[in-house]
Amino acid sequence: MKNKKLLAALLLASVSLTACVKNGEEEKANTKTETSQEESVQGESLVNKEHSIKDEPRYGTKIKLAFNGGLCIAAPNMADIEGYFEEAGLDVEFVNTKSGKDALGAGQIDATTGEFGGMLVPATKGLNYVFSTPSHSGCKSLYVLNDSSYQNTKDLINENIAVTNGLGNADHNTFLRFLIKDGIEPDEYNVKPVESSAVIQAMESGEIKGAVLDDQFAQEFVKSGKIRPIRSLEDEDFKDEVCCVTAFNKDFVDENPMIAELVAEQIEKANKYMAENPEEAVKKLQDKNLAPGGDEEAAVNLLKQFDYTLDNEAGLKTIRSYFDDYKKLGLIDDSKSTDEYVEEYWRPLGNGEVEIVE
Repeated sequence: MKNKKLLAALLLASVSLTACVKNGEEEKANTKTETSQEESVQGESLVNKEHSIKDEPRYGTKIKLAFNGGLCIAAPNMADIEGYFEEAGLDVEFVNTKSGKDALGAGQIDATTGEFGGMLVPATKGLNYVFSTPSHSGCKSLYVLNDSSYQNTKDLINENIAVTNGLGNADHNTFLRFLIKDGIEPDEYNVKPVESSAVIQAMESGEIKGAVLDDQFAQEFVKSGKIRPIRSLEDEDFKDEVCCVTAFNKDFVDENPMIAELVAEQIEKANKYMAENPEEAVKKLQDKNLAPGGDEEAAVNLLKQFDYTLDNEAGLKTIRSYFDDYKKLGLIDDSKSTDEYVEEYWRPLGNGEVEIVE
């Protein structure tokens, strides 16, 4: 483990991120961590004395991470393959859950990596988790048949649009954000849940005219010339946003901030490895059956497409944008300010926010 010095006041400098602009000047946080953002960042410690990592209740126990075989959220798997967790003194167990969000909220797992788009609303509805380390940009787009005449979202008004992971989840919410950015009312479309195994056939039959899909899933159909994207999280107005993020059970972070920091650091290290070594990363993941699809070239191209340089500053801007949009859409309570939401649900880790004491 790293041998660093901790001032306990830093413990969760990232816990409370509130706008504190006064007389035109930013009040600086009373911590060692300062983040350059539109608003200043102020931390409020939950611990009033110095302690070491060995004092944390989960020290020496297995850290449970949600298992997922998807390429775009493969960083925890990559960290395990490369031995990063073991090198950091962490005993990690991957747990296969039916719903990572529910398991995380219930404390059955300690962390998961997933999409902002699908995880934010359940958190505000009572699931007990908070958001941490960004992974990368991108990973979802609105697709149409390659030989169709559709060029943008407005061309699809009054048409049937498919989402493959259910209403109210990441695909659906991503589509709604596309519409907000494009100045279109969501009720001008018919959004239908369609199984991913049937979505291309439904497009070809004319039952649906467009579909929001994971870019990983869509790769083989794009390559074969069947479909093409007309709106994407890789577009100019979304390209600097974080798509996938690591979330922690809130109690786990509050009680074990140093261990959580170590977990986040290894995931971030794996993100960097995949960005710098896409070919090797895809091969290692596919050798472990952790990058489904089989098309190695398409998987490598996808990793190269993602922006892994996005840091916690980008994460903060992204979560603020999501909260702003979700309030406009009525997906979350608009009586709370975005600052209040951010303070409650944003815990940046993995970029050295919490230092480790042996």
